[in-house]
Amino acid sequence: MIIVKLGGSAITDKSKPYTYRWGRLRGAARALTGVKAVIIHGAGSFAHPHVKTFGLTAAGIAYTKAALRRQTSLVVEDLAAAGIYAMPIEPSEIFWGKRLVRREPLDFALSNGMYPLLHGDVVPSDQGYVVLSGDDIAVELAAVYKPEAVVFLMDVDGIYTAPPGTPGAVKLKEINRGVTGGAAGIDVTGGIAKKVEAGFTIAALGIPVYYCSIDSSSDLQSLVKGREPLGCSVIKPNTEAAIERPIT
Repeated sequence: MIIVKLGGSAITDKSKPYTYRWGRLRGAARALTGVKAVIIHGAGSFAHPHVKTFGLTAAGIAYTKAALRRQTSLVVEDLAAAGIYAMPIEPSEIFWGKRLVRREPLDFALSNGMYPLLHGDVVPSDQGYVVLSGDDIAVELAAVYKPEAVVFLMDVDGIYTAPPGTPGAVKLKEINRGVTGGAAGIDVTGGIAKKVEAGFTIAALGIPVYYCSIDSSSDLQSLVKGREPLGCSVIKPNTEAAIERPIT
């Protein structure tokens, strides 16, 4: 089993509200054919502007939920066009804060040959409604399901020492604790720095974490076949250096 996070910047234009990058995920999605996987998509330009403008008010939550449902419907159609049939599951119905409290919908989808599809969301918690990022979901699902790998599919081909394209920016093959960063556009969930921190948390469970370009289907194909994806950045797990068998 594998957990795949589709980055909000990879599938939407975060500088333009409600701008979905139609078809971009399909190459990577096809690599998941026949592989048991949970998919998470970032909210990107569909939800972040509402949270930024209204906060977690009743209006902000309502507009955010409506936008997320529109975006998820596009992702489901896009995945289906690639032969990957997803079952949308709203995190607000199965999470309490950052904790998964109801896993049955995910288990049922997986056992019936479908791909559970979750997204960053506004969820209930002991502190009221809070933002649950897709990265938070990846961390919790990794702890619950113990997948062979977690993959973040991004707008760029890995983690860099500075924003890609800036002078002196160097891509990191293996990531260590010295990495920090940011992302273009509006992102209230922490950007690249939080994505890397989530990776360290997952790696501490003994699970390798990869940061790859959504445009490089060959890297994801290598990963599911048990080979190290050469085009990605990686946080190696504490107990193993690499995947040693195909993912099923």
